[in-house]
This record gives sequence, C-alpha cells and structure tokens, in this order.
Amino acid sequence: MFPTPAHVLRQREGALAETPFPLLLHALSVEERTCTLELKVRQREKRITFEDGAPVSFSSNLLHETLGKFLVEKGKLSEVDYQKALAESVQTDVAIGGLLVQKGLISPFDLYKQMQANMAMSLLDCFRWTDARYRLIADIEPPDTSVRMNPAQLILTGVASMMPFDEVATHFTFTDDRRFAQVPGVEGPKLSSKDARLFQALRFRPTFPELMQRSGLDTDSTLRRLYAFCILGLADFAEEVDKRPQPAPSAMATAPAPMPGPALTPLPGSLEIVDAAALASAGPSGVPFSDEDEAVKNALLSAFLSHRSQDPFDLLGVPENPQPVALRKAFLGLADKFSPLRFQTPDLKEKAEALLVAYARAYGALSEVEQAALWRKRRQAAREKKAGTGRPSTAEQFRIRTDLLDATTQFDEAMKRLKAENYPGAFEYFEYACDIEPKPLYRAYRAWARYLMKPEAYGKLALQELAEVVKQEPGCEEAWFFTGEAARGEAQWALAEDAYRKAFKLNPKNRRYVDLIQDTMKRVKR
Repeated sequence: MFPTPAHVLRQREGALAETPFPLLLHALSVEERTCTLELKVRQREKRITFEDGAPVSFSSNLLHETLGKFLVEKGKLSEVDYQKALAESVQTDVAIGGLLVQKGLISPFDLYKQMQANMAMSLLDCFRWTDARYRLIADIEPPDTSVRMNPAQLILTGVASMMPFDEVATHFTFTDDRRFAQVPGVEGPKLSSKDARLFQALRFRPTFPELMQRSGLDTDSTLRRLYAFCILGLADFAEEVDKRPQPAPSAMATAPAPMPGPALTPLPGSLEIVDAAALASAGPSGVPFSDEDEAVKNALLSAFLSHRSQDPFDLLGVPENPQPVALRKAFLGLADKFSPLRFQTPDLKEKAEALLVAYARAYGALSEVEQAALWRKRRQAAREKKAGTGRPSTAEQFRIRTDLLDATTQFDEAMKRLKAENYPGAFEYFEYACDIEPKPLYRAYRAWARYLMKPEAYGKLALQELAEVVKQEPGCEEAWFFTGEAARGEAQWALAEDAYRKAFKLNPKNRRYVDLIQDTMKRVKR
C-alpha cells in the first residue's frame, strides 16, 4: 500500500507533497534512526532531532513555539517574568527552563509537562506543512533535553486532527469495493473510543462504506483514521493481509513477561555490568518515597531534565580527579536517592530507571583511567568553546539563523492595511500570520480580506473558509459576523440572519447585530 520505511529513507531530502510527513515519521521510527529532520516552507523552518526513531527535541523560528512564549500563552508564566528570564538567559547562556526553576517560577514537574506539551504541539503542526521541503541530517549532537515523544501516537493524532483532508485523500486512494482488515500481531498506540470503534470494525473486513456504517463516523473521520492505521501497519487491504505469514505461536506468549527496564549495560572499570532492575531489587535505604509527594516528584524531574546536558563529573557531583572511594559513594548515594523502587507509577519509575542507568554509565566511565582522561579533555574543550576559542558544535552549525517569526506582529500589520482598505496587502499579512500560527481568528480575517479583494469572485470560497473556522471554534464572534456579511453579498439571507444571531449571542452589547438581523429578516420574508 505504501513504500517500505527503508525505501522512504533512501533519499536524504525531498518534498512532503511526495513523501507525506506521517510516512516519513513512521519510517524514521521503524528504522530507529538517530538524525535531525529539517523542514522548510517559505519563511518557516523547523528541525526535529530523533534518537533511535523517537523525537527528543525540536527548534523552530516561530516565536510562539519557544518555551517561554508557550508558557506565557498557557498562563504558566507572566509576560514580565518571561522577559526578565529571557534577558538573563541570553546574558548567562543558561537555558530559560532551568532559570525559571531556579527562580521558583515553575516546578520541575510542571516544566517537564509543559515541555512535553510544547513539543507535541510543534510536531503536530508539521502535519499541515504539506508544501514543505525536508532534509535528513545525520551528523548531530545528543540533545540536552530529556523529553521523548511517541511517534505512533503523533501519527494517529496528527492525521486525525491536523493534516489537511485534501492531502489525506490525495495520498490514500482506493475503490469502494476494496476491503480492509486488521493486521495481526502489530502493536499500536493508545486508541480513543472513536479510534477503537473503527479499529474493531475492521475485524469484519469491510469496504469503506461498510466501515463508515459500522463505526458511525463520517467520511472525513473514517478516511483519516484508516489512513493512519494503514501507515502504522495496523490495517491493510484484506487480500494483502491474507498474503502475510501468520505469526507463529511463541513460548513467550505463555511465559510471564519480563519486568520493563533498561538493558544490561557493560561498563569498563570495577563496575562491569549494571542492570537497573537488578540493582534496584536490593531496595533503597530508608522509607520509600510516595509518588504523590510533590517535593520528591520535583527532585526526580529536575534531575531527569538536566541529566543529558551534564558530563559524568557534573552528573555524579564529583571533582575532575575524584578518589575511588568518593566516586563510589557519590554513585551509590544517587542510586539510592532515585531508586526505581521508590516510585509506583510507570512514568516516574521509567524516569528513575533512566537516571539510574545514566549514573551507572557515569560511574563506569570515571572508574576507567582512560575514559576519565577523555572526559577531562572534553571539559577543557567545552571551556575553550565558551571562551570563544573552540570549534563550533554541529548543533551550532545547523542552528536556525533567521529571526523568530511572530504571528501577532504579522496580524497587527495586516489590521493596519485592512483599516487603510489595502485589501491585497492585508490578505498577504493575514496569510503570513496563518502560516506561522493558524488561529481561528487569523483564519477568519484572512477569509474576510480575501472576500473584500473581489467579492464577486471570492464570495463562495470565503464562506467555505469561514464555515471551517466556526466548525473548529464556534465562539469566534468575528467569524460569524464575516459569515453574515459575505452571505449578504451572496444573497443568502437565511444564512446571513443565522450568522448575525450567532454573533449577537456571543456579544449582546453590540447593537449593530440587532439592526442587521432585522434587515435580513425582512429580506427573507420577501
């Protein structure tokens, strides 16, 4: 149905119009690639870093996607505190997230959750970049952050809610008599009630019309979810499923599943092998922590957020020439402090296990004379780089160099041009604002500016765009008002009256709506 992941990744660059973003994302996941995916479309740029197939960090030139602006928009940080922290971050070269935690403006636990949400929104936004060019960059440096996203969940959510329907229909074609079926033995993402209903309906090997009938979903929802299931390998044409060899029963199917945890990691020096689960089984000293203890959660998340940006010396909190006894004591103290047995919830336990492995690797590295010497050289190189005498890192060489794009600035400029009745100019800047951040308000004004440029030519298109806006955001007063005005121009009086009533309901203080409703009512009666 679709090209294999290996075939998708044969080309290191191309266009998302030919290789859709969900297909590219799935290929990187299946092939477990560690690389950076660069996306460019007009003035917008993004770079997503993948580690073993999972997105772990991103950067973009969109202002609203920076962590500080995201926190402001979500009400987690005031604009004043954001500006102060931003200025200090630039002066000290300390990440803004770390500064906010130091100043007590946000807890490590909340910071991690907001970083996850910010990254998820940025990656989901890529599903609408259907006209972008992409490039795969193999030479990358490990990211400093510890956020990790689930590619399968991103694909299902992005296709279902963000990818333009026309693009889905273009890349996913079949005849109405083709039957679909579940692919056995494939593990997929968590499913919502809608997703699960449609997936269960695939057991009956339905045609697309039958699938809509069984699931109770409309054409749009059914096609989107089916497309995502097929990309993820959860579904395929029924005849293709029949051709696949059936998974043989395994002894592992009846054997108890092993406890989840990091794999055995061989290390040099006195600590030859570290197994997080085995080490934890000895049990931490003292009373186990509670998952509901905010101080404990924040300490764990603070350590987890920063551990990837630290070298072994900083990670274990030891000097550059530690004595063996002191080194061992530092490692055992941290291993006990964040023992996975102190946590019950899978999310916290997973982070504790990751920290335990990181501490063990750091201990193993510093226990080996040659490895410790190598890390001291790296530290010296880092100091030289900070002083401006070292070679720029790979990340700096590929850093996005364009100025941050702010949708609000573009929108304000568009409003000035709209007020001056420069409709083509206003449309251009509303288009920029929608490119950067497609808020319903921006899209409503873009449709209105389009209509004002040529009412006789763009009336129907503007009404269609406005209908999509109010479907997404029924509380957008401006969209209802513009719908009323465009409908009047198209002599669709009933639609105009209904739109004005919706706008009046949202803002009863605007008495102009009353006059417009009365006028359209008279015309409907005629």
